[in-house]
Amino acid sequence: MTHSVTLPDQSSFTVYARETVLAAALRQNLNLPHSCQNGFCGQCKAVLLDGQVSLAEHSGRALSAEEAAQGKILMCCATPGSNLRIDIPGYTGAGSIPVRTLPARVQSIAFAHNTALLTLALPKSPQLMFEAGQYVDLLLPGNISRSYSIANAPDGQGLIELHIRRRENGVCADMLFGNAPAIKEKSIVRIKGPLGAPYPYFDCEQPVILLATGTGYAPIRSILLELIRRDFRHPVHFYWGARRAADLYAQAEAAKLIQQLAHGRFMPILSQADDDWQGARGYVQHLAAQDIADMSAYAVYACGAEQMVYAAQALFTGQCGLPPEAFHADAFTPSTAQP
Repeated sequence: MTHSVTLPDQSSFTVYARETVLAAALRQNLNLPHSCQNGFCGQCKAVLLDGQVSLAEHSGRALSAEEAAQGKILMCCATPGSNLRIDIPGYTGAGSIPVRTLPARVQSIAFAHNTALLTLALPKSPQLMFEAGQYVDLLLPGNISRSYSIANAPDGQGLIELHIRRRENGVCADMLFGNAPAIKEKSIVRIKGPLGAPYPYFDCEQPVILLATGTGYAPIRSILLELIRRDFRHPVHFYWGARRAADLYAQAEAAKLIQQLAHGRFMPILSQADDDWQGARGYVQHLAAQDIADMSAYAVYACGAEQMVYAAQALFTGQCGLPPEAFHADAFTPSTAQP
């Protein structure tokens, strides 16, 4: 059995039995707003105008009981029981950048501690357009895909940069870091994108807090480059956390980027620092809350481990006065938990 979903622009798509609204949309190259795909971040929130859905388990922070009673759903958790008609805040329909599946040639691979910086050259036509904060799926042999944030600016140069951390038994990491790497310079891979919601604060008239852990620096790097290009004049506070100093694999570069903003500030933070570390210690969300106790006038964008994103959202909205709608995130979910 299949059902149809009608979007705000009156276009529609088909959902298979036991398939979520978001999964069906992505299968058909419709990039509806989303990030984590597991009911945590709330980026895929929509209003159910007509029809019935079953909602899988999800975070109450992403969709409260009150919101559900008002007819709101999470598209990543909603399985239709009938044809649906939904409204999606900010959905631009035909104005959205098209999702494409394209071949890409590995132009270069640089290694920084436990992270591979992978630069891919894309076809000149059709071009892959994207916005800062979005990601691509790297399509691997065996019908395997892994999601990686785009780390470079959307400058139309026909390149994308991905930051891939070495993980034990990681499929993609083994192809890069192994003794006989399957992905090397001049290799041909396939990508699908752009996916995910773009960074929402380029035109905001308020200060911004950026949080990252690990390779959460990748989308932040793209965002910083675009903020610099746009000559963003409001304060930007960037907190980048890791366990040890070597895990801050581009600390010097991050500091230089922040210096190019009119009111930029960068704080590297270690949770398991050696004795010779002279910088901040602890966790990014705690240091940010100590620095900026009143976040009522701020916007926050967090990228990295889902534990950090959970904790930051709860702390900032619960104790620092951050409006819930001013918190956006790209939560990195382990691949085993991804649909």
